[in-house]
Amino acid sequence: MSTTNKLVTKLEGFRQRNRSNPYYINKDIYRMLYTRDIYYIAYNNIKSNDGAETKGSDGTSLHGFYETWIDEFITSMRDESYRPNPSRTTYIPKLDGSGRMRKLAFPNGKDKIIQECIRMVLDCIYEPTFSNLSHGYRPNRSIHSAIAQVETWSSSTWLIEGDISACFDEVDHRMLESILRERINDERFIRLINKLLRAGYLDTDLSLTDSKLGTGQGSICSPIFANIYLDKLDRFVEEIITRETKGKNRKLSPEYQKLRYQLRKAEASGDVESVKSITKQLNLIPSIDLMDKSFVRVRYVRYADDFLVGVIGDKALAKSIKQELGDFLKTTLKLRLSDEKTKITNAKHGEAKFLSFRITKPKSHLRILIDMNKLIQKLIDNGMCNGDGYPIGMKKKMTLPVQDILKYANDVLRGLLYGNQGCHNFWQAARVQYIVQYSTAKTIARKFDISMKAVFKKYGKYLTVEYFNPKGKLEVRSLALFYSFKRSKVFFKNWILKLKEHAVVTYDTRNPLASNCYICESSHNRKMFHRKRRSLLKTPYSLIELVMLRINRRQICLCGSCFTQVSNGELECNQICSSY
Repeated sequence: MSTTNKLVTKLEGFRQRNRSNPYYINKDIYRMLYTRDIYYIAYNNIKSNDGAETKGSDGTSLHGFYETWIDEFITSMRDESYRPNPSRTTYIPKLDGSGRMRKLAFPNGKDKIIQECIRMVLDCIYEPTFSNLSHGYRPNRSIHSAIAQVETWSSSTWLIEGDISACFDEVDHRMLESILRERINDERFIRLINKLLRAGYLDTDLSLTDSKLGTGQGSICSPIFANIYLDKLDRFVEEIITRETKGKNRKLSPEYQKLRYQLRKAEASGDVESVKSITKQLNLIPSIDLMDKSFVRVRYVRYADDFLVGVIGDKALAKSIKQELGDFLKTTLKLRLSDEKTKITNAKHGEAKFLSFRITKPKSHLRILIDMNKLIQKLIDNGMCNGDGYPIGMKKKMTLPVQDILKYANDVLRGLLYGNQGCHNFWQAARVQYIVQYSTAKTIARKFDISMKAVFKKYGKYLTVEYFNPKGKLEVRSLALFYSFKRSKVFFKNWILKLKEHAVVTYDTRNPLASNCYICESSHNRKMFHRKRRSLLKTPYSLIELVMLRINRRQICLCGSCFTQVSNGELECNQICSSY
């Protein structure tokens, strides 16, 4: 068996053993980092991420990856001399409109690969045993699967909107290591994780700060570290659910029973008018006792550091659960429950907000609603409408070709509408489509200095355009408008079905450096040349970027000499090969 097959077999062996036994103690993990193949797989997993070309504190990224890196990795793993560099940090505005900033950490290229190796191993160990109530950063799960689970809470009256303050920044390192040791019996692997956690970071003023808490939001390992840490919260809530669940069925409402008795008497006596009157009254009242204290249910779902608890019971129980969760987070996980954002809502008289959706209960079942204000705000942020929601031309996109303007509009349209198809007020999203359609038309009109009428006459309702792609093939692009805004009743049901499927994990074991140089076909000192996503490239494009766009590649293999010349812009167009 080849070393590649042995590695994949070992990784999947960990996955299968942990799936069959959630308490399995995993050993002999660190030695997997001695094989070259795990670094090839790690590089292939992250090479096309948007952050692949993001530079770390030492100015390096995955751009320039070559075999010597792997030699250094293996040597440093054998003698445990590996030391991760401090991450570079930046701050971005939070999406909740609060004006507060979120800190992101960016490791350098070598640390990205090491972190991905660690993430792969931890995924094999922990992913099969994570709670079914957790949806963040997991395969086959998303915001939509979390909301789909909420929609099944048909009779929940009290909703607890939970938010953990600065969760990623306040993860306790000692507690995380203690949790890892419960399932991992390999001190060298634990020490490696400890090095990553305590590597520190360079702040915006380039001052070095030690990492005493937190997992560095934005790093590759941060999501799985958070899920491992918060799995303790998931298990605690599962215990509460088991403890508080009471009764098999709700009792019938006394008023409903009384009317049923009167209906039977009226039917027996043949009193048609009374039958009609009583039947009408029965249709207006619930058949069950909504205040039945002998029937209690607790529901829970978590996405990253946000969670929602649904309670069928009284408000006192909801307050008690909120207090228990706050105490558990404080004493066990050393985290804080945000008093400002953690609210208890009666779904009958108010709305809870979770993952940008509104949740209410106008009748007997919960309803998931679109938060239209947030969608319109995103269109404002994208430059498609003004503060009143009136479509305007996108100034930043006017210099792009028409097909690229349409591609951007389609990305926005699909991003805002696709995940909302199961919402009860999906019909309101027609306004979003109108804004995107007319903003795109106005952008094209200003680009060519023509009227809106001329735009729709030339390109049609769907703004269809024909163009030649970089390979010279004729293509057609148009706006991906929705034909109907009728709610899809199966949208959330399909997500529930998807949760029952096991995620299929694939390993790309190919050596990216096995190809000869793209330009001169040399096999000497090969390196990987990266380019950014097209929308992030600066115009005019360099010669190598034009070639990579034409062959639709984000990375190509170059020899050391060509890599240096291309990076310095020393090669002419006719010196770059036209085929790969």
